[in-house]
Amino acid sequence: MSKSFMINNIPFTISKGFIVCLVPIHLDVETSNNHAEDPRDLITWISSIQVEFNGYYYLLRTPEQLIEFYKVIYKNLNMEPKDDDKLPKKVITFIHNSSYDLSYLVPYFNEYLPHHKNDNQGLIESPNKFLTYCQAGFEWRCSYRLSNMSLAKWSQELNIEHKKQIGLYDYDKIIYQDDELTENEQIYDKYDILSMKECIAKTNQYYKDNLATMPLTFTGYVRRDLRRSCKRSPYYRQKYFIKNRLDCDLFYAYEKSYAGGITHNNRFFAGITIEAGKSYKFFDEDVYVPAIGHADFKSHYPTQMACYDFPIGVPQLIYDITVFENDITIDEILGLYPQFYTMSVVRFYYAEIKTKDITIPFMQYSKMNERELTEYRNDNGRIIYASGSWVMYLDNLMLDILNKQYYLDYEVIKVWKSKAGKLPAEIVDVVNKYFKGKSDKKNIVNELTEKFGKLDERTIEAGFDLMQTKVLLNSLYGCTATNPIRENYTFDDDFNFHVNSKHTSREKITEALDEYYNGRNNFLQYSIGCTVTSLAKYELFEYIEAIGYKNILYVDTDSAFYIKTPETDRAIEELNKKKRQTAQSVILDNGKTEYYDCFEHEPDCLAFRGLHSKCYGVVTSHGLELTIAGIPARTIIGMKDDKPIYLTREDELSDINKGVMLPPIMALNKLEDDYTFHINTGVTAIYIGATGNGSPRKPTKVEVNGHIVSTAGGCVINKLKEKKIHDNKYDLTDYEYLSDEPFN
Repeated sequence: MSKSFMINNIPFTISKGFIVCLVPIHLDVETSNNHAEDPRDLITWISSIQVEFNGYYYLLRTPEQLIEFYKVIYKNLNMEPKDDDKLPKKVITFIHNSSYDLSYLVPYFNEYLPHHKNDNQGLIESPNKFLTYCQAGFEWRCSYRLSNMSLAKWSQELNIEHKKQIGLYDYDKIIYQDDELTENEQIYDKYDILSMKECIAKTNQYYKDNLATMPLTFTGYVRRDLRRSCKRSPYYRQKYFIKNRLDCDLFYAYEKSYAGGITHNNRFFAGITIEAGKSYKFFDEDVYVPAIGHADFKSHYPTQMACYDFPIGVPQLIYDITVFENDITIDEILGLYPQFYTMSVVRFYYAEIKTKDITIPFMQYSKMNERELTEYRNDNGRIIYASGSWVMYLDNLMLDILNKQYYLDYEVIKVWKSKAGKLPAEIVDVVNKYFKGKSDKKNIVNELTEKFGKLDERTIEAGFDLMQTKVLLNSLYGCTATNPIRENYTFDDDFNFHVNSKHTSREKITEALDEYYNGRNNFLQYSIGCTVTSLAKYELFEYIEAIGYKNILYVDTDSAFYIKTPETDRAIEELNKKKRQTAQSVILDNGKTEYYDCFEHEPDCLAFRGLHSKCYGVVTSHGLELTIAGIPARTIIGMKDDKPIYLTREDELSDINKGVMLPPIMALNKLEDDYTFHINTGVTAIYIGATGNGSPRKPTKVEVNGHIVSTAGGCVINKLKEKKIHDNKYDLTDYEYLSDEPFN
């Protein structure tokens, strides 16, 4: 990369076809609205704009003032293209929540800033979801995607000087553009900018980056390490990337098969508080609960990448129903493993779980394609029984689980096989580096904490180092699971979003795959990420079977709550011991060996109650702990000594806000579908036009309660008055076979 040079005392450098400004703009907006109940009457506007550039901070009040700011930058940095310019200039602006802030600003940029012939609107991942926005040589970036955390948490984790201020701003207050801001509001505004600036600067310092080299997202740091490792090899690209490429049909099969982890509650115990020391009915059997165990996998997805085989050979189509005369069976497909991985397209006509006590069924309703069902029963999205016709795309791991759990009537449509083998060393070496780094840095934090205390500056800095490495390790999977043919969106002059899909035909998909495999910066097979999730689910399935279906209370991707007995713990340890024989390991700086692939015990629970996916509570020695998707963990209810006071969802379920404190198990018993939270309610968002929902998103002047505001509409976030736990009723709880005899 070229050395930096100056334009009007501002440093620039040449990188990736641009002349990049090395000094960023930091931008944030606060908004207000008229609180109309009817969305058609809802008016929203920017109440203040905070912007910083080259050490100067500005507090603006209207979008027009911000446009003038950018026009001054545009002029002073000579950004207007000239005929003899060989490279365009780029000036980067960071916004921490671009999907929110840019919804207010882009209509103004589009209307009042210049348009260059090379403008491409940037990377828009879905309507209103901007990763970047580009116009007139400016690029606005979402710094949230660089951190994967709120600005408040980011500033705390990085231990910067100017941490984001909490509780100084009243979001229910209507603030007009001609109102005078209070001192607290001005402090809040300024700290948003200062904390963002310091977080970005510290992150770049840590990774030895500048604006020309830093990635757009946190996953980009990992992708960069992987790319460097793969490019160093003279063999990797041809041997593992080009040679093993996916064609249109196989890519489509992997895309349709891809799914995340399994999250499921034992349907027979759903809505029942299971307490240690008591007995419960499981059909006709009394099940005594001596204790409630909790265990999770250590670095589960990295473990799959380091320890297990993947489809890395040249893919071969070995069966096509339209070509081959003889049918192929599921058993024959499964017989190809472990020498080969397979991907199959299967049309099912019937599926029924083999025994009524299979409490964690794996067949997903959402993965049943071309559904023409005559009848079905499902347990929280997992199939108990189905008849009719549907198509599924299954690798041999998922096919094996379904074959073990269900009686099936089917015909195989297509099968591909690829030779099974370990991931290339170029990838595994990076996994090992992060896995070792996390363990080494955890040891350093523990040593510093013991020696100096957890609040010592050295301990805090080591904790930051540990946090970065943890996130890098966990981001490895995200790199491999990135779809090489992603949708991109654009918008028209009326701010209507349109998808530019490459999935509209075989020709388009093939063209996109050709572009991907010919790209010199591309190096990862999509099949790797798809297989990581299958391997992880299969490993969890192994532990479910070892623990026993009747003993499983709940599983979530890489963890399980279960009825803990000497037998279940013995089964876990035996399976751990078996896996340890083939598990990979790294040698730490202290000389100790750190192993992958271990199902580790967490502290026991005193009680467990689960309703459905991502909705459960436990009582531990520390009290009540809840996990409820869609319900905020805590909400600010006041301030004391300039510090926020929070009410947690555990507090609310325990009736603390009503002046009482229910015992943890009594509070846990209240966890039911339709339970309504009135404080921890979360928010709802709606994107509206300049004069209300459904109106154009065009810059205009609107009178609101005697005040003139400049607005083009934007995103309105309102706190909900109440929030019910999602009612996710099961189609079937007390299962009985629907047919006279199981299908054979």
